[in-house]
Amino acid sequence: MPVGEKQTLRFGSFALDLQCGQLRKHGVGLKLQGQPIQVLEILLEKPGQLVTRDEIRQRLWTSDTFVDFDHSLNTAVKKLRQTLGDEADTPRYIETLPKRGYRFIGEVEREEPKEESLDPSLVAVVAAERIEFPQPVKKKRPLRWRWIAAIAAVALLAVAAYWFTAPPPQPRIVGAHVLTNTGNIKDLESRPLADRGSVYFREQKTSGEQMTVGWVLLSVPATGGEVSAGPAVNGFLTDISRDGSQLLSQMLDPKRNQWDIWAQSPSAGAPRLIVKDAYSPIWTSDGRGILFFRNDDKHLYRANADGTAVERLANVDQVYYPHLSPDGLRMRFTGEWPTFTLWQIGTGGRDLRQLLGGRKDVYGGSWSPDGKHYFFSSWDGDRWSLWAVSEEHRWWKKAESSQPYPLTFGPMSIGTPAISNDGKQLYAVAKESHGELSVYDDKSGKFVPYLGGTSACYVDFSRDGQWIAYVTYPEGTLWRSRTDGSERRQLTMPPIAVTKPRWSPDGKLIAFMDQSNGDRRQMHDDSPARIYVISADGGGPELLLAGYFHDPTWSPDGSSIAYGYSPGSVGSPGSEIRILSLQTQKSSTLPGSQDKWAPRWSPDGKYLVAQSLLPTDKLILYRFDSNTWEKLASGTSIGWASWSRDSKFVYAQDGDSLVRIAISDHKKEKIGSLQGFRGTAYYMDRWNQGWFGLAPDGRPITTRDTGVEEIYAFDLEYK
Repeated sequence: MPVGEKQTLRFGSFALDLQCGQLRKHGVGLKLQGQPIQVLEILLEKPGQLVTRDEIRQRLWTSDTFVDFDHSLNTAVKKLRQTLGDEADTPRYIETLPKRGYRFIGEVEREEPKEESLDPSLVAVVAAERIEFPQPVKKKRPLRWRWIAAIAAVALLAVAAYWFTAPPPQPRIVGAHVLTNTGNIKDLESRPLADRGSVYFREQKTSGEQMTVGWVLLSVPATGGEVSAGPAVNGFLTDISRDGSQLLSQMLDPKRNQWDIWAQSPSAGAPRLIVKDAYSPIWTSDGRGILFFRNDDKHLYRANADGTAVERLANVDQVYYPHLSPDGLRMRFTGEWPTFTLWQIGTGGRDLRQLLGGRKDVYGGSWSPDGKHYFFSSWDGDRWSLWAVSEEHRWWKKAESSQPYPLTFGPMSIGTPAISNDGKQLYAVAKESHGELSVYDDKSGKFVPYLGGTSACYVDFSRDGQWIAYVTYPEGTLWRSRTDGSERRQLTMPPIAVTKPRWSPDGKLIAFMDQSNGDRRQMHDDSPARIYVISADGGGPELLLAGYFHDPTWSPDGSSIAYGYSPGSVGSPGSEIRILSLQTQKSSTLPGSQDKWAPRWSPDGKYLVAQSLLPTDKLILYRFDSNTWEKLASGTSIGWASWSRDSKFVYAQDGDSLVRIAISDHKKEKIGSLQGFRGTAYYMDRWNQGWFGLAPDGRPITTRDTGVEEIYAFDLEYK
């Protein structure tokens, strides 16, 4: 076999083509890429032999790569086993040797590629023929100085070529350190503030097990250590002047429902009100002025540090997290809800433009002190990651033409970064996602582990209560099993991103949403979604609807599916509820359902409950016998409605409470408290939110957030 030519390895019904790195089953290519396919290649190199975890780490991750190795390897092996239909307890292919590594135990056949050889007759002809070559003509030797000049010219051209084509030094992360260990929710989107060896960040206030609405400002040394209270500012700290002598904050006046801007010294002195009816203030580079935005209009303003000489600079819509460039000439911010793209404007009010080609879900960010690099956080379909882009400008190449590149590769989500004064460290909130399926216990008034506390969400039970459909967290894949955990089967794989599965009344099908619309990297709050049905026994999912559709719910006879339609993001104006006939594949709008969403069909078929769009604090009941709508209940951000099995009650989340609403008299009764409870769910965790449902016995179920969320320092190296 020629050197460098690779082969195909066969085991069972699978074949791995080492040349293109593709796994096939019965000749059909499977969607397995990246680390799982690399792990398979490593194991197949030594079938029947132990491959240690350390050996895999050295092959897949270099020593300077920041990654949670154990979690990443476990995830890769899990995805590999899922693709092979293998089980860890009863393996057919991959055996786990606890605390040591893995061994491939299947029978492997090596299929050598066919070697091509020359026709012997052609070889004979070539050997027999004599080829005459012309004799070279002797010429005079060129002068030595011409050779020297030529060599110098070539060297000069090589230096010039290198200067023009060599990429500038790029930052990379060479180490990471956790700075806090509080265990509380932090603001992933909001950038920490770093100044002279301290990192300031926001954290949700807690008191024992009871959570209080609101946030507190805390401080931690940049080298790690004890967390302490930050400066006593009014409201939220928004910026620190470059000389560290002044703080800016914004606070909401509850009487006027307007934000005001305050300034103060970090060490002494009371906060001073400098601008009313304004928000998102930052200091100018010299600390003599501020830039800010008005509450009730869409303009950027500038004022003196004491709030005088207010000047309107530009028309700017929807501003989040503004920050200033090192030279003080540019301001960047996240804008355009719900797409959250990155924008830039000159501090003089000119040259407003969108950056990064309109890339969605970007939270900036920080420049390096020399202004040559920009760091930000962006959503990649499964998590928030740190990214960097070169800002260096050369006369033949604009900085805007540089392409961003990732600095981190999971498994943690990493929020908006701040940078140290010397540019050698980034600081950000990092979150490793994990959940615990929980059920509400009436006696203790708390949520306790349910079904073994598996990391799952969006749980739905079959009508007979024997089967369960659920979405794994944080993977976002659909599984089904018996309620005792037996007969587990995975039904979907990425890129499908599953939420809200619903059993058909006969227990044969499961309807669900695909938030990704086929590409998790494009999964945003305003992106289209799909609704599928899939057999509970497995197989390919059948597409029912593709567009801005959500929340499928079955009719009791299984002939129809009601769902929500929104012309844009879920719950946007113009939303309505439609009913799809599975026999005709045609949809009709439910009368009077405009500006309503999140439908839930009652088990007896008499009602449908939905949420109102405006106002957002109501549950609305539809009666099929009279084709009329009526108010069922109101509350604080009331939602996640679930029907009791006898159709006599609707359960819902009402702010920090769980409530039950009687259909007969619309009486709302509090049945539980969510004080001190941190919920989560796939896709919803981007907003620190969870989900709720009902167990067959009528107890509320949800997923407790058991992930780690702390402030990290990331060491930078520029090469």
